[in-house]
Amino acid sequence: MNLRIRLEQDTVSTLRVQDVASIPPTGTVAEAVALMQERRAGCVVVTEHDRPVGIFTERDLLTRVLADSVAMDASIAEVMSSPTKVVQESCSIAEVIHIMHRGGFRHLPVVDGSGDLRGIISVKCIVEALVEHFPAAVFNLPPEPQQKQLAREGA
Repeated sequence: MNLRIRLEQDTVSTLRVQDVASIPPTGTVAEAVALMQERRAGCVVVTEHDRPVGIFTERDLLTRVLADSVAMDASIAEVMSSPTKVVQESCSIAEVIHIMHRGGFRHLPVVDGSGDLRGIISVKCIVEALVEHFPAAVFNLPPEPQQKQLAREGA
C-alpha cells in the first residue's frame, strides 16, 4: 500500500501508544525528574482529574530549570510547557507527523473522546510503525544513502 494512503488512513489507535508517567501540578521538579528516570521516559504529563494541563520534558529540564537555576523543589506548574498540544486516538498518523513537525514536538499526549489521558506518542513510536509496515524498504537501505556498491560482495 502507498505510504501516503497508509499514513492518512491509519489512526493513533493503531499505534503502540506508550503508557505515560503523569504528575499533578502540585508536584515538584524533583518528583518529575525521578519519575522520568524510573520510567526511562523523556517526559511526564502534568494532569488534573486525568486531563493533560501541561507537559514537562527533558528539554524543559535543560532550558527552564538548569539554565535558569530553578530549585528542584519548585512546583512543576512553574516550568511545564502549557497549554500542551494533544492528539485524539482518532487522529491520523499523517496529522500527528504534521503537528509534531510544525510544533517541534517529540512527544504528544494522546486523549480519548472525552479528553482523558490515554498515553503518549513519540517520534520513536511513529518510526517503529513505519519500520513495521515497510520493513523491506527500511532494512535494505545502505548505511549511507548515497553509497554505491563498487565491487561484488562475496566470492
